[in-house]
Parts: sequence; structure tokens; C-alpha cells
Amino acid sequence: MKSQFLIISFLGIAQINAQNPIQAEVNLNTKHSVHGVSEFDRSKFMILHADIDDNEWDSDAQRKQFLEDYDVYLGRNNGGMVWEFDQSSEDPNKKGWPDVNTLKSKGESSKNSYAKQKSTHDFEGRYGNMIFGGQPTPMYPSGQLTRPSKCCSTSEPWAYKDYDAVAEYYANYLKEFFGSGKETGKPRPKYVEVLNEPFVKARKLGTTNANITQMHKVVAQRIKALNPDIKVGGYSAAHPAYEDNNFNHWRNNWELFINEAGNDMDFFSLHLYDFLADSGEELQRKGSNTEAILDMVEQYSYIKLGKVKPFSISEYGWLGRSLNGPYNKPRDWFNIRTFSSMMMQFMERQDQIISAIPFMILKAKWWQNPDNYKYSYRLLRQNKELEGQTGDQWVYTDFLKFFELWSTVKGTRVDTFANDPDMLIDAYVNKDRAYVILSNLEHHSTSVALNIPELKANTIEAMVNMKHLYADKNGVPVLENSELNSPKEITIGKEGTVILEYRLKNEIEFTNTSNEQKVYAETYLKPIEANKSNEFVIKNITLGSQGEAILRLGMGRAHGLMLSPQIKMNGEEIAMVNDWKGYDQKNRDQFFGVIEVPVPYKLIKKSNEINITFPDTGGMISSLSLQVFNFEKPIDRLIASTDPLNTPLFEPNKTTLTFYPNPSKNSISFEGITSNSLTVKLYDISGNLVFTKIVTKNQKEISLNTISSGLYMLKLNSGKDEKISKFIKI
Repeated sequence: MKSQFLIISFLGIAQINAQNPIQAEVNLNTKHSVHGVSEFDRSKFMILHADIDDNEWDSDAQRKQFLEDYDVYLGRNNGGMVWEFDQSSEDPNKKGWPDVNTLKSKGESSKNSYAKQKSTHDFEGRYGNMIFGGQPTPMYPSGQLTRPSKCCSTSEPWAYKDYDAVAEYYANYLKEFFGSGKETGKPRPKYVEVLNEPFVKARKLGTTNANITQMHKVVAQRIKALNPDIKVGGYSAAHPAYEDNNFNHWRNNWELFINEAGNDMDFFSLHLYDFLADSGEELQRKGSNTEAILDMVEQYSYIKLGKVKPFSISEYGWLGRSLNGPYNKPRDWFNIRTFSSMMMQFMERQDQIISAIPFMILKAKWWQNPDNYKYSYRLLRQNKELEGQTGDQWVYTDFLKFFELWSTVKGTRVDTFANDPDMLIDAYVNKDRAYVILSNLEHHSTSVALNIPELKANTIEAMVNMKHLYADKNGVPVLENSELNSPKEITIGKEGTVILEYRLKNEIEFTNTSNEQKVYAETYLKPIEANKSNEFVIKNITLGSQGEAILRLGMGRAHGLMLSPQIKMNGEEIAMVNDWKGYDQKNRDQFFGVIEVPVPYKLIKKSNEINITFPDTGGMISSLSLQVFNFEKPIDRLIASTDPLNTPLFEPNKTTLTFYPNPSKNSISFEGITSNSLTVKLYDISGNLVFTKIVTKNQKEISLNTISSGLYMLKLNSGKDEKISKFIKI
């Protein structure tokens, strides 16, 4: 899936309005790979936050039915290592260190216990990307004592001496408690997160981000010394707000961590959540904000470490205290809505993601709350928890609808395109099945026109199955499943997701390829000063004979400042766009997002110079990268040109009409008016008419003080003469 949108020629925009459907194109015959990766790996994305031997299933049959029917994998255990940590014994000869002999004995017992769980062994194939993690309490050595349970340990409480002592526990636990599966013991996890969300708990632990970073280094080195097959990552970041305090949040968190521990990390882990504030306003990360967060970590990893290290998004979803309390379906809707849209963004980085885990657990029977509320983020609930229902039996929450929606998607990724960034689009082909996925980031229902050329030559053998996940008027999630004739246009609910399954008469044959690469500028995080050019260099681009390109511009700016700079690539100005994934972020402290700018393919060189100039001061350019899509054969877009320089908009009209200056701050003047009057019209980037005025032949100048800064289409008409041109108001 190529999420980047392509700029619509303003000639086309002038003829559309908000009522027109978004245009979506799918080329089923064009394989789309990202740095060589093209398959939808369900083990990376369709994940349950549970372990293989989790004891909160009602039965083996229930576990089997869920994992197999919905094709789900197992992803994360953040309690097992902590539990055994509390049961561990102190080395009698080395104060403050774990007793390795006791760990060996307990580990052997654990492996023997697993060997007897025959029904569990069937699911080891769903365990390949498993992550084990530690918790700051009690695993950060701040002097707190272990808390052994009477049932399972005869050890006396004791405190860990230092990072080396804790690292010795981690390394020996992973070595001694696991086998290679079946009778040898539970398979060893492939990944380890050192601590869960430690930086936000640093003050409570009486320590600093720098100290926690040092612990990550020590633990990672010792784990890999005893378990060279295990990958170690961190820092499991929570609540990323890099732009805060003029990006000092970034400097004191991720920049610090990458500088000090980046070389010892095999991957970086983050938690990303949409958030409902107590005020009732929702602060969304999905969309451009998520792109800016991930791009910034990627780019600094490239600059500092010489390579982009992969991500584990080990938690993502939605948080909202104001909807805590008894079980309610609207809370489930907010989560499953965000699961689908965020996951589609992560799927764009299919080469970078080792796992993306929607946050939900099974029953959370361990949860204790003074108000007797149940844990909010669960796959299973008791029937009586829903108002109007009774009974202690456990049933699925509406989180199940997320897995039902995605249950059949698999295959090879193919070329897709939508002309609006708020419509996420992806598609996969699996033999004679094609899956087209559309997720609506708009806060209203949206119509989408479908353009799938290959369907003309490849007959659809059966009705098209459409799954539509949306919320009803009461905020309750609905998963609608219907059979349709091949639809030309569909409507997707507010923040809803649709998956179309096409059953074709013949298998799809790939006759074209789109090979995507993403390359980063050599510098980042540059302050913005009015009318001062920020210069960037992006090197080592691999080019073919034809393709498309997107410049990804990340920025953090106060509201009211311009988001539409002048951009030049290799000396040529490219058209800035005025739209991005997701909402306008006006309820956040400032805008922090990525804007994706189409670049004419013919401008791209192996080494590229980019100049970015804003008309006002404030904020930072946080990241800059270039996505290049090299095609084996040309793709003739049905929807709009991907190359603005080739559209009539940017070619001179054969007329004497002219206007100046461009850009302009206050007014524009005209020359070459051949009739008694001149009609002036301005259209915004969405095609809406925002300004119109009739100018007399003698007037020749108009004020634009009422027009907001941005990119527009200017249309002049004087008798038979007409001129259409881009115009920038500063």
C-alpha cells in the first residue's frame, strides 16, 4: 500500500467540491515491495497481547478456535519474567546478586511443566515474534526488595545491588527457563524489552533517564552474551511528545537514549495511543502525528548509528479516563477504530516493523480497583458487566470485531493510490483472491470511487464480500458483512474501515513492480526562521527509468504559523500541498506532523539538494526523507497526474494576461486586460472557491488581506482570455 497521496491538478480541483467521492486506484498486477519486503506478515500485525500458555482462556478449545479461526499470533508477556524475578534468591556468596543455581533449578521445573501441556504445543508456530519484557518495579535496582509469594518461593526478600546484578538475572532467566519447544520447554522468546515505559516512571523510581539508559546498555550486553539469538530493545517509550518545549522533550528522551544505548539496541520500541482528555477532547496520534514520531526516530537512527533500526510498536490503541468504569461498547469502538487505522500506517513500514501489538489482554482477573471496576482493555468480559445482561460466563468484548474484520487478509502487496491523505488504502493479492482495504481518517462518513483496471480483464467469479466496521449513532461498533456486485463506489463511516474481498476467476499475474525505497536527509531538527532557507542533502537514491516520489516533511510549529513553505529540489520549485493524514491537530499544543509532498520523478537525482523556506519564524523542521517508487513499467494513473510539472496548471497559458507578485502578502496587480473587466477567482487545495472579484480595466489591483496564507489556484478571465496558475499567499 502506498499511503502517500498525489497532488490533484488544480484544473481538476476547480471542478470538484466536498460532495465528490475520494478517488482510489488499485493495480492488482503491480507488486509493491518496500526495500524488498512485499508480503503481509500476519505474525507482525495480527497479534494478541498474550503468551502461549496464558491461563485466562476458558478452555483449550476456546484458545484454538480464536487463534485459528481469526489467524492470530501471540505477541507479548510483561509479567512472567517479573514474577520469577520476585521469586528469585540472593546469591549467598555475593550480596545483591541473584543465585544462578536457584534459577537453573526453577528453570528446569518450568520447562518440565510446559512439556506436559500437550495442547499448548500446537500453537508454537504462532510464537515466532514473541516479546518478553520487564517492569520498572521491581526490576530497576532502586533499593526496593523482591516480593516472594508464599506459594512459590522460600526466599527472603532482598534488593539488587546494581545494573550488573539485574542483568545477570535477565540473562540467566532467558537461558534457563526456555527450551526449543514441545518436550524441551517453552520456546525462547525472540525479543526482549528491558523495561516497560521506564522514563515516565523515572522520578518515582528516584532515578533519571540517563541512568535508565545505562541499565539498558548493561542488560542488553549481558543478555546477548549468554543468549546470542535474542534481540534486545527499548526503551518502550510512552506518551511521546517530541515537540514539547521546543523539542527538548526529544533531546531529553529519544536523542539521549539513541546517543547512549542505540548501538546496543537491536530494535526501538514505542507505545502510541489516541487519547481522550478529561475535557472530552480527543487528541489523536493516528495520522500525521504518528508519521512524525516514527520518521524522527528513524532519521536520527540513520544519522547517529548509520542505519535505521527496526521498530516494535509493543502497545497501541486508545486511552480515555473519562470512559473508564463499567464495561461499555463505545470505549471498545474507540480502540478498534484506532487499531485498524494505526495498523495500516505501520503496514506502510512493513520492512521496519518487527511487531505491532494492539493493546488488549484476556480477562485481567489480577486487576484490582478501589471502585471495583474491571480492567478496560480486554478481549473477554463477564456477561453481567454489560447493562441489561446477567450471568458470570465469559464472552468476547467488541474487540473481537477487529480480528473478525481482518481475519482473511493475506498475500502480496500491490500498488494503490488515493487522492486524499485521509483515506488510507492498501491491497493484497493471494492467488485468485484480492483484498482492498480502506480506512477513513475523516470525522465524517466519506464516499470512495473505486478504480481497479484489472477487473475488466479478470472476471469476478462470485459476489464481492465487503466488511465494514463503523460506529452507529450511539457510538456502538458495528461490523457489517455483505455480498455485493463489484462496487464502483462505497461509503465508509466516520473513522471506519472497509475490507473488500474479490474472488477472481483466474489467479492474478504480476506484470509490473513498484520498488519503494526511503532515504533520509543527512541533517534534521532545524529551527525555522522567516525567509531563511534550510538546506538538506539526500544521497544514495537508486533510480529507474520511470516512477514516482514523495518528499516527507516533518515539522513542529505553533498554531497560526504557516505549514506551507516554499520547497526547491535541485533548484526547481515543487508545489507544496496543504493537507495531511488525519485531523488538523488544533486541540494539541501545536502541530507536529509529516506532510507528504509529491515530487516530479524527473527532478530526482542520485544526490539531491532540498531548500525549504518559511515566511515566518518559529518551530522546527523535525525530519526530512524521500520515498522513491521505481516502476518496472509506467503506471498510467486513472485519477490524477503525479507530476505537477507536467500538468497544464504549471504551463504558461497563451494569453497576455499576467499578475504579480507571486507569492504575495497583501495584494496583486494585473496587466494585459483586453476587455472592460477581469474576473478573479481563487480556489483552495480542496477545490473550494474562496474568493471572487470583478476588476475593472482601470483598477488593475486588488487586496488579498482577507485571504489566509496558503497555496491556491488563481483563475483569471477577461473576455476570451483566460489564465490559470498556482498562487501562494504569504
